[in-house]
Amino acid sequence: MSLESNKSVLSYLKEFAIGGAATSTAGLFSNPFDVVKTRFQLQGELQSRGSYNVKYKNLFDAFIKIAKYEGLPGIQKGLCSALMYQIVMNSTRLGLYQTIINSGLPNDNNGKPVFWKLLISGAFSGSVSALISSPLYLAKVQIQASAASNIAVGYQHKHTSVWSALRAAYNSPGGLYQGVTSALWRVSVGSATQLSTFTRVKHFIASQNVFRSDFSVVVISSLISSGAIVVTMTPFDVIATRLYNQKHGLYYTGWLDCVKKILKTEGVGGFYKGTVAHYFRIGPHTILTLIIWDRYRKWFL
Repeated sequence: MSLESNKSVLSYLKEFAIGGAATSTAGLFSNPFDVVKTRFQLQGELQSRGSYNVKYKNLFDAFIKIAKYEGLPGIQKGLCSALMYQIVMNSTRLGLYQTIINSGLPNDNNGKPVFWKLLISGAFSGSVSALISSPLYLAKVQIQASAASNIAVGYQHKHTSVWSALRAAYNSPGGLYQGVTSALWRVSVGSATQLSTFTRVKHFIASQNVFRSDFSVVVISSLISSGAIVVTMTPFDVIATRLYNQKHGLYYTGWLDCVKKILKTEGVGGFYKGTVAHYFRIGPHTILTLIIWDRYRKWFL
């Protein structure tokens, strides 16, 4: 293998490593909101509004109750599985996406990124990463949903670690890839929205020469991207949480069945449960991930 080929392979590997490092760093700060978001999305599962006991009234109430009944570690429940998931999923997603960007495939003849090509690139990289990381997402959701009995919502799994969760999934009828279809929808839509919006907005703002600092451009691009992803991704996120957390086949037979049952029993609002918690989870996480990712690329590439 030539020296140039070695450099090319090393560059690709760095892109994947930087993607994983950026998102796991952000995950340390966003995981508490992920725990709360998961609880909200499972609260009142397949029950009409007003027909169930509300365990969590709002974001603040959820944090207080989790800390009260599960201790401060409860706020960071599932952190190990969350970081493992972020490293595997986003090292693949961001690394693959940046490799596509570096190839110039999403650009027009003038070298400017074409939005629909960025969408396809983001969706493709998201789908591949969702497939690879699905077992870890399964473990993460089930561990985060596990709660003290008086504030428990959704089906309760009794996992003691990431490995016990993976072992239980392996031995279950659904296997390690239970709910994977929902993950493909969730991450492909989220990734397409996040990465295409960030890339396009960043390129546009930079071309206007309004800000002297490149860091300001990244921050503003990340803010716009995080807002877009919450709007488009939340319904798919709710569906994924339901399918991954259930005991195989207990509530839903598949993705479409889940959509039908939520719509029938909870209405359209059921798809947007936990939106505020989702924003506080995905917003800061998106901002931190994209800023750290951008900084790491400048420092190490």
